[in-house]
Amino acid sequence: SQVYLEEYAQELAVKGNLKIILKGKEISLADFYYGTVLNTKTLRHAEVPAGQNIRKIITVENKANYESMQYDENTLYIFCHGYFTPKEVYFLKKLSLIVSKKCEFLHWGDMDFGGISIFLFIKDRIFEKLMPYRMGVADFEEALKKDAGIPLKASTREKLQKKDAGLLAELKEAILESDKTIEQERLL
Repeated sequence: SQVYLEEYAQELAVKGNLKIILKGKEISLADFYYGTVLNTKTLRHAEVPAGQNIRKIITVENKANYESMQYDENTLYIFCHGYFTPKEVYFLKKLSLIVSKKCEFLHWGDMDFGGISIFLFIKDRIFEKLMPYRMGVADFEEALKKDAGIPLKASTREKLQKKDAGLLAELKEAILESDKTIEQERLL
């Protein structure tokens, strides 16, 4: 706080039909068709009103992939840049509690140890109903056919073997069997 690192570091990039309330005024982020960034102070002071018209929330690990996602008025795209910061977690948890019970939660990330870990972090701390998006074994095998694989490091292999991958257990096994990982940006 003393060096303003807290204020600088926590930014949330979003694209979609999200509404927030700042200083009593409702603001529709749908007007920012190509996306916008909410800084730390906005995350701290923004209220998330009920009545959101969001049917799907997709967190995207890679910036290029986030940018390439086409605007859909029923979908909120969120660039997660890795692990969400505490203020981002707090803000997104508030959002998760007011969207429709029918809202779908998806995450698209790297098909590697980090991507699996980030998926589990988001599922555990923010969106309990989170499901993988384009992170299944079929997606992994298709990417390998396109020569998108990167050799799995021995040190990472050891960590991955010990990891409880939850819903991504089959992906974990495919990574270990092939000795390859897939960086999300290689799928563009």
